[in-house]
Amino acid sequence: MTKIPLRWWVLGLVALWAAGCGGKLFPKSKPPVYYQLDYQPAAVHCRQAFQKGLRVWRFADASTYQRTEMVVIEPQGQVKFSSAFQWVARPGVMVADNLQRDLTTSGLFPQVVSGTDPVTVPLELTGRVFVFAWERCGAISQAALQVEVSLIDTDEPRRVVFRRQYDFRSLPLGDDSSAAFARGMSAVMKQFSERFQQDLCRAACSQGKAHSQP
Repeated sequence: MTKIPLRWWVLGLVALWAAGCGGKLFPKSKPPVYYQLDYQPAAVHCRQAFQKGLRVWRFADASTYQRTEMVVIEPQGQVKFSSAFQWVARPGVMVADNLQRDLTTSGLFPQVVSGTDPVTVPLELTGRVFVFAWERCGAISQAALQVEVSLIDTDEPRRVVFRRQYDFRSLPLGDDSSAAFARGMSAVMKQFSERFQQDLCRAACSQGKAHSQP
């Protein structure tokens, strides 16, 4: 009868432990689920448009949101991050990219380009995201968006054409889930984009009146 060396017994036991107990101690983690903002741009009609092209820079983020993980804010102000449910990009990137898409079809500007486009345009849109979170309050949860935007004319003399801070909350939702967060934030983003375009329209009309005066 052939004797099995002791080291082979040891290796066999290690393999069984890894397949059994070891697998429980270090379970394989599931890959994260990713979400993106999903909404149809609102049609904003304006009788006046800007006469210069626009560059949309990706927005900066407050320190809490410089990541792709979904952020949950508890009633006591505690901030939690979800590694299992994430956005496809950080909030500042998603907000700017969606605004660029919406403004491209709005007719408010003769040309809308991204920050990496080599085309030279005089107007620049910058911004900062202060809140992009799922806020919980008891059994009620809602998506919260707070962002500041600035429209800069880089022609001489350089000046701020428009600057405003926006604060939106979705309707209260009883469904406390990642999918509900994505739906709520998409609805909030649509509201913000529509209100922002309406404000831009008023700014364009004001500029048009100023230029028409002798």
